[in-house]
Amino acid sequence: MSTRDRLLSPLLAQLRRNVPADPVPQALVTAFTAEQLDPELFSPELLRRVPLERLQATVDTLRERHGAVRGVRRQRELYLVQFAQGAEPVWAETTPDGRLTSLVTGPGALTARRGGVPSQTRIVVPSAPPRGAGNCAPSHAAAAPEPPEQPSTPTTTPAPTPSRTPQATTLTRLVLAYLAAALAEATLPFVSGTATGWLLLTATTPALAWYALRTGPTHALPPWFRALPVAAVGLALLAGLRALPVFGPGLRWGVPGLPELLIFAAVLGLAGWTQYRSRPIHPSPSAHPLTLRSPLRGGCFTLVEGGGPAVNRYAQESLATGAGRHRRHAVDLVQLGDGPQWRGRRALGLAPAGNERYAIFGHPVLSPCDGVVVTAVDGLPDHAPQLLAVDHPEGNHVAIDTGRALVVLSWLRQDSIRVRRGQHLTAGTAVAAVGNSGDGAEPSLHLRAETRTSHPTPGSGAGLPFRFTELRGDPLRGRRFRIPD
Repeated sequence: MSTRDRLLSPLLAQLRRNVPADPVPQALVTAFTAEQLDPELFSPELLRRVPLERLQATVDTLRERHGAVRGVRRQRELYLVQFAQGAEPVWAETTPDGRLTSLVTGPGALTARRGGVPSQTRIVVPSAPPRGAGNCAPSHAAAAPEPPEQPSTPTTTPAPTPSRTPQATTLTRLVLAYLAAALAEATLPFVSGTATGWLLLTATTPALAWYALRTGPTHALPPWFRALPVAAVGLALLAGLRALPVFGPGLRWGVPGLPELLIFAAVLGLAGWTQYRSRPIHPSPSAHPLTLRSPLRGGCFTLVEGGGPAVNRYAQESLATGAGRHRRHAVDLVQLGDGPQWRGRRALGLAPAGNERYAIFGHPVLSPCDGVVVTAVDGLPDHAPQLLAVDHPEGNHVAIDTGRALVVLSWLRQDSIRVRRGQHLTAGTAVAAVGNSGDGAEPSLHLRAETRTSHPTPGSGAGLPFRFTELRGDPLRGRRFRIPD
């Protein structure tokens, strides 16, 4: 031991004795490693809200999904439970003697970290699938269809406390930023002092226009806003009348200035990086995307989430936190209304407060594949736009087992589900209607595919990439397609 270590070791030991140990990691390790949960691990208030059987089912589901527990570490305000295969974010609190008083797992933990969930458990355990759910072909021996399940929330749990999101303010700021970017895109070629600089700045305008259209909220803007970046490219070309000897001597050809070189390199680098990060994350080189039919027909639809982490918040969250792998390839779909009232907009206004003012609300949802319904949850209310149902991220949802994957349709309208657990479906069968019952900010359809597990339930597998038969290429944010009835 060095002299410095000998001098510092007593001080470090004293500091360790003075810093109180965090009881949450030990409580989580005990809960996730025990074969049978001990009631002494939880506070009486928690057990009154959530039965011990539901807590046991949640722990068993996570262990089956990720394997054995390897440890727990603190990650900012959350705890990351590390398993043999993957990790799960957890927001938990304990009493001074180490009893758990609250526990939030999965995507809800991220909201609870921001204070969007009261200090109480938010656990929803999917029901077990029926026998024979893994068989795609119709079978007369399958279990009789059961009615849609009601959300498994204890009757003593208070009503969900929604979290307000500044969606309208954010969209307004994005519109202003959109205008500023288009103005800069059109102005910069006019201020160059050399013809070479004009050429470089003009070459950046298509890249900047592509970046704005790929990453911007074009689904929320009026149709004429989408023409601004393209119009800016035309104005940049008009600047060539000043740079080239058309109506005068023009500008000299020479070494461009440093600002032109920096802008050229920055814009092309940004566009190239965005293109690379827009590609969906493939689970393995040999993985082939699942092919699905569009669950929406009879209109023009656009993807507001989809693709890689640059254009898909689900992919970004799964990479940033290591959790939410089942949502990594999820997409959100909205409708662009037809007729003089809608004029190609997804809503009557920038961010209206009523669900009925969104074109997709109540639109029929069809089965995108053949398979067996293994989960059908109905009865959750449709919340107002810009409010998030953090207690039930899936909202009303239906999960279909295709034999190869589990296809999940979420955020459905209350009391609209027309299928039952155990029912065999074919592609195109009417399932429900689009609602706003999940953790989306506005009415839309949340669709994803997961790998099958021994007990296929939503969230139990890893996300699978998929494509639509009606759309060529990958489903990326901003892509549009029109499908007749």
